[in-house]
Amino acid sequence: MIERVQERDEWRCQKCGSLENLQVHHKIKRSQLGNDSLDNLVTLCAFCHMGEHGQLFYTVPATRICSKPKARKKMKTLQAAISGVAE
Repeated sequence: MIERVQERDEWRCQKCGSLENLQVHHKIKRSQLGNDSLDNLVTLCAFCHMGEHGQLFYTVPATRICSKPKARKKMKTLQAAISGVAE
């Protein structure tokens, strides 16, 4: 099943486009009655997968896992707030 999902997604992270450290993510968690159908699975790199699960704040070295991480909107907002305070 994993290979079918990654093949469908052209072996790319569907968030950032990375080709490295690919994993399959459940859009709807199994604990929330999500299933293992192709419609509920998506290919993500390890960095984006951790972001989906809210784990980025605990794993600083994870930023090296993904070759092309996208900037997160929350960080941009936080940086704008910090730079506005500093001025």
